[in-house]
Amino acid sequence: MVGHDTVFRPATLPGLLAERDGEIVGVLTYTQVGDAVEVVTIDALHRLAGIGTALIDAVVEVAAELGATRLVLTTTNDNVDAIRFYQRRGFRLTGLRPGAVNRSRQLKPEIPLLGAYDIPLTDELELTRPIV
Repeated sequence: MVGHDTVFRPATLPGLLAERDGEIVGVLTYTQVGDAVEVVTIDALHRLAGIGTALIDAVVEVAAELGATRLVLTTTNDNVDAIRFYQRRGFRLTGLRPGAVNRSRQLKPEIPLLGAYDIPLTDELELTRPIV
C-alpha cells in the first residue's frame, strides 16, 4: 500500500477485526504518528452492513486509549463512495495532494490510471476526525 509518498506493509501493522457469527467480515489497519492515529486500510466484506462503521468506532476508541487527538486517513480522488462514508462519520477534508497518485506509481506501477467511475486516478485526499 502506498500513500502520501510512504510505503505501508499492512500485514505488519496493528489492526482490528470485525466478526459476525464467528466469521471475519472486516479488517482495519492503523499506525500511530505523533498525536494522530492513521487508518491505513479498511475493508468490509459486505457493503451497507455496518461493518465499516463498527471498525471506525473501534479505532476511535483505540486512538483515544493511545492518547491521540485525531484520526487521519488518505483516500484517492476517485473514491467518492468512501469520501461520503467518511464525512458521514465525522471526518472532514483537510488536505489535497495533487499528483500524489502519479508519484505513487513510481513505487507501485500496478496502480491503474482510471479509478472508480472511470475517474482519472491522480490525487490524494486527506480526511481528519478529532478524537474527543
